[in-house]
Amino acid sequence: MIKPVAARLRSLLEENPARSSFSLLMTGHSAGGAVASLLYMHMLAEYAQSELNILTGCFKRIHCITFGAPPVSLLPLSKPPKLRYKKSLFLSFINEGDPVPRADKAYVRSLLALYASPAPGASCLGSLLPVKTTTTFALLPGAHRKPQTVASVPPVWKVPPGTLSNAGRLVVLRTVHLRMEDDVMAEVTSDEELRSVVFGNPMMHMMRLYARRIEILATKAVTAKIWG
Repeated sequence: MIKPVAARLRSLLEENPARSSFSLLMTGHSAGGAVASLLYMHMLAEYAQSELNILTGCFKRIHCITFGAPPVSLLPLSKPPKLRYKKSLFLSFINEGDPVPRADKAYVRSLLALYASPAPGASCLGSLLPVKTTTTFALLPGAHRKPQTVASVPPVWKVPPGTLSNAGRLVVLRTVHLRMEDDVMAEVTSDEELRSVVFGNPMMHMMRLYARRIEILATKAVTAKIWG
């Protein structure tokens, strides 16, 4: 992968040397995002030397923005804390519910087991609302009925510990209200926080949904800048 990318970038620079004053954006969706992240980190690595790495100084800045990318490394990848990379963007957008950014081997097995498990009963589904208490009566030998208060317990699925981590600054895209698709918000999260949730809706992985939500956020940003 390094050689063809390096050859393409070198070709672009040879066609138009003025491109050396441009910023280079590496991006991708799903597995493409994972590849973009690895190539980006390789270009910024100070102790790696390759035909791609030596082209880093040929661009004004290098950015990496991914969408729904799976975890790629044992430790979270982030841009080097150097002053020259201060304005370099390394963002990983994740739709809330997208299972791919959580696609660690142990997690995938756990998710398949969850899909195959029986659905929660009516009492469990009801407990997804504010917890309510119910009164029951226990019949004891030689005693009168004794009321007991029992709290409803919501269904819980234990998430296995993950092995791989996600790359970049993680930004979760979510809708504030379920019935209002245009009401999108972005929240920065951490790799540790992401490991504690269950995302299992394949529909959230579609690139057109990512594009739609980014467009909404960009429109809001421009509108706020104009009217603010």
